[in-house]
Amino acid sequence: DLARRDFTINALAYDVHAQMLIDPLNGQADLKARQLRAVSEANLRDDPLRVLRGYRLAAQLDFEIEPATRALLVACAPLLDQVSAERVREELSALIAAPRGADWLFAAYRDGALTHWLPELTAMEAIGASGYHHLPLIEHTFEVVCQVDRAVTRQSEGLQADLARPVTGMRSVQTLVKWAALLHDIAKPATWKVDPETGKTSFTDHENQGAVMSQSILQRLKFSRDEERWVVALVKHHLRPGGLAAHLPPSDRAVYRLCRDLGEMLPALLMLALADRYSTLGSQVKPTDLERFDALVGLLLGRYYAPDDRLAHPVPLLDGHGLMLALGLKPGPQIGKLLTTLQESQALGEVITREEAITLARRLIESG
Repeated sequence: DLARRDFTINALAYDVHAQMLIDPLNGQADLKARQLRAVSEANLRDDPLRVLRGYRLAAQLDFEIEPATRALLVACAPLLDQVSAERVREELSALIAAPRGADWLFAAYRDGALTHWLPELTAMEAIGASGYHHLPLIEHTFEVVCQVDRAVTRQSEGLQADLARPVTGMRSVQTLVKWAALLHDIAKPATWKVDPETGKTSFTDHENQGAVMSQSILQRLKFSRDEERWVVALVKHHLRPGGLAAHLPPSDRAVYRLCRDLGEMLPALLMLALADRYSTLGSQVKPTDLERFDALVGLLLGRYYAPDDRLAHPVPLLDGHGLMLALGLKPGPQIGKLLTTLQESQALGEVITREEAITLARRLIESG
């Protein structure tokens, strides 16, 4: 049985009767050396998921993978196409969640272990560093994954607890933020344009196209719909905090709309944006840019964690039922549009009472 295990550190047993360690493959020595050694190539081929498990164990245990085993992982990586999506999803999620997950995830990418399940990453190789990005796009992507944990550890215990909670099963919000980090620029190759006159590059709409691509990838890996909803939203909106940081202090309207659109996802989005910001340190980035971004994040989190904040947590003066009763309206899309306008006007202090909200709604209807 021990000879059929994946790595020597997992091929240990203890004989309780003889009170002795059974270690036919010198796994104890590898434990002391803090290294992973494959039992055999045949065992990896019997269950190719063990290839990903090697990177995951290295990340979780802070071990190295000894060179011969690393070569076996490379050789067996193409066999991962035989493994079910669900098993790959679980192994990759455990890897990305680990303390050294970003480093070993990048190693798995370089070794070809992500080629079948995440082929979209390969196109990123074509985009190099720039005035704003000190790293080529593919390296920037894995650096953002790495920076997520660093961003979170600098925040309050309340935020850390929010990101530690599970979304589905055992997968935490923070793990989904890391998935969003991996996918946030996935559409840059498809939207990459270079101005022939100025040489400037652009990636117009990459956040929206990236959200669509991310959804396809998450469905391929059979993530739950709730997890898919989180990651897609984070990718779609990842540029918005940067837009607000460019114009400090942000307007109440901009803050309200961001809080409205993200809801409970706002802290997660800010951690993704912060990780992205600290992974973008090209020569054209000034220290004041980072200071402004930190200030924005502090401002937004302060509002989010203030339960009575009028922009982050407005209590509607009217709901759909009340609006229909007050104005004799029938159910339909018009109700939702009116409520959206009323709630924004309330958050901005333009209407204070229920009566003022009804008056505004009546005026909106009359004006068409």
